[in-house]
Amino acid sequence: MSDHLSKRFQVLSEILSYINDGDFQKSGDAWSFGFGRDASRAQANKDTAVFGKMRHLIYDHVARTVAIQRTSLSSPPTVDSLADEFKKLMEELTPETREALGQAFAPIAAGENLRDAEAAHEATRQLDALDRYYSEEILEKLDGIVSRASELDRLGLEIVPNRRVQFLFEEAHRCYLYGFHLACAVFCRAILEAALKEVADPQSETNQSIHDMVAMAVEKRLLVDDRPRCAREVAKAGNRAIHDPEMFDRDYSAEKVQEVLINTRKVLEELYRLPSA
Repeated sequence: MSDHLSKRFQVLSEILSYINDGDFQKSGDAWSFGFGRDASRAQANKDTAVFGKMRHLIYDHVARTVAIQRTSLSSPPTVDSLADEFKKLMEELTPETREALGQAFAPIAAGENLRDAEAAHEATRQLDALDRYYSEEILEKLDGIVSRASELDRLGLEIVPNRRVQFLFEEAHRCYLYGFHLACAVFCRAILEAALKEVADPQSETNQSIHDMVAMAVEKRLLVDDRPRCAREVAKAGNRAIHDPEMFDRDYSAEKVQEVLINTRKVLEELYRLPSA
């Protein structure tokens, strides 16, 4: 029995491996995957299996490099980072197969000299590298997304919040599901602030700091029992995420971030409740 909650995970993983190997084709309206594997397995030997591992290392390296160059301020990985893994694989090869390695270095060269490549050809290569990198990343997150979503109950608010609260609520949950903990906490704080402004202090009777608005909500009996504490915990997490992200990353585990989100939902349920008769 599969350990994955997502029944699509295994199927998509298998299909993605065929795509990364170039082992797919379209026939009419249908796609075929793995059409060349049976034949290759019949002829396969230890060397070709090792060469396949090398090819994966190279293309994964290029994909990671192209993605990091666009989305990170850190330096992309160098070819040297592959040296140890390649050395181990080289020891498993016969001299004859080593000649085939020349074909594997073209992607590395492209990854290290992107600006020198021909523009149209390079654009296609980079797009494929990004496609490979982010397809793998999303697939790796899929099971966690399904798991986290399955643990959330339906939130039934008696009063519909304004559009700003709705938007922030959806964004916070997307961040939570995809594992973006820092952003989730920031959005939870924003939800709390927007909801308190709408419900507790619509006339701007306070300076509209979260602390003062929570106090007003308590005074008006809009937040009772443990809900004021929940609100303050959400504000604390959001402030930490904004002003000291490193400390937030250290102090807030995945479980604590989940607690921040749950506390946010609890506060919303209390604020958007119909007044008792």
